[in-house]
Amino acid sequence: MKAKKVMALILAGALCTSALTGCGINKNATAATMKKQTVTMGVANFLCRFEQASMEDLYKMYLGSASGSTDNIWDKDLSGNGTTLEDSTKQQALEELHEMYTLQQHMSDYNVKITDDDKAAIQEAADKFMAANSQEALNEMGATQDIVEEVLTLYTVKAKMKTAIEADVDTNVSDEEANMRAYSMVTLDISEDSDDAAKNKEIAKKMEAALKEDGATLDKVAEDNGQKVTTGTYDADNDTLDEEVKKALDGLKEGETSGLIETDSNAYFVRIDSDNDKDATEKNRTSIINQRKDDLYQKVLSGWQEGDGWKVDESAIKKIEFKNSLTHQDPNASTENTESTPSTENVESTQ
Repeated sequence: MKAKKVMALILAGALCTSALTGCGINKNATAATMKKQTVTMGVANFLCRFEQASMEDLYKMYLGSASGSTDNIWDKDLSGNGTTLEDSTKQQALEELHEMYTLQQHMSDYNVKITDDDKAAIQEAADKFMAANSQEALNEMGATQDIVEEVLTLYTVKAKMKTAIEADVDTNVSDEEANMRAYSMVTLDISEDSDDAAKNKEIAKKMEAALKEDGATLDKVAEDNGQKVTTGTYDADNDTLDEEVKKALDGLKEGETSGLIETDSNAYFVRIDSDNDKDATEKNRTSIINQRKDDLYQKVLSGWQEGDGWKVDESAIKKIEFKNSLTHQDPNASTENTESTPSTENVESTQ
């Protein structure tokens, strides 16, 4: 797969700012180091602040705060792990920089190069980004032409390296491994803390008897007893179904319905609707291939990063502060005096 339109998301829109005071970061100071590489505060600050803008966009989108302030979210421990959202966002940005600089150091391992076309597209995208944003916003992010081009280059390297590494994956998935069986199921809550446990146990017994009658179907018996039939698919490696349910499904042929299946918490009845759900099987085949690609990519990356001496200067990173709101401009808002959104429409990988 060719990596097209690299960084189309990170440069997805003009930025707007509020109450900006300017960036007091020493762009040439050291943010982190690893073997043969120093990460500058300029690059680290830019990516951290862009992550801030992206997070604020998400916060407004999902929490309905389109016109509200996001200033008060950054000192909150939203994940419950004892880390503020600001610190976790900065950590995520630094981990991504570690990943991208690692990939950059190993480009020759996969004969990956940044071509002249790549360089031209990166410069063009950076030009558009700088032109589309106010000087106040650029100052707040510490954005310069060189820093934006550096980050764009890193993302281009990442896309090309990921494609090259994943090219070694075995994409042959047998029909047996990919196969997804379709089933229908009725579930009744009989757990001790359920107020309906006793009633549901009685219903389960009635359904068990009814299903033994000639011509009985799971759908009709469920309907007669006020129960809902759900459907799904599963493969041989499924670990989300209850163990007893999967065991029962595995023992059924297409069209067959199980007897009563009881666990500590639920009573079930299941039926195999198809031994091979073609659509689900093809989706599963794709999912297996994608998982193989991700597994290989992570294996190669972690192998390179082991013992690479990556060290973050925590005292320097503390100087990166999310004091001022910095979000992408609302594309539905007035665009008066605002230039068009920058993108990397012409950035394509030739890998």
